[in-house]
Amino acid sequence: MSSLPVHYRVVGDDDYMLEITVGSGGAFVVNSGDHTSHKPRHGTLDKVQQERLAAVLAPLGPSRDHPAPAGAPGFMAELTLGEGAAARVFRFWEGALDEEPQLQAAVRELEVI
Repeated sequence: MSSLPVHYRVVGDDDYMLEITVGSGGAFVVNSGDHTSHKPRHGTLDKVQQERLAAVLAPLGPSRDHPAPAGAPGFMAELTLGEGAAARVFRFWEGALDEEPQLQAAVRELEVI
């Protein structure tokens, strides 16, 4: 089960968004802010960063959803690992991260890019 490429997107209140894409060679693009206030950041993860990311993504298992409870505030996120028919997709309310430590570790590793 390949974990790369990775696409992570969070959408929240007031046009907030965070989008992180990491290609299979470690090249990344980070878009953040309110769609207009920040230019995308580009770079390449070094070998250690790629290994750390792979280590937190590997145990995630199959695709799954964690919808927000009715009326719950918070941001919705989607994490896609791999591509095509083999892609694993995790759609979740950020409040669910407390219940999913492996998913939380993956998100935190992506957010420090």
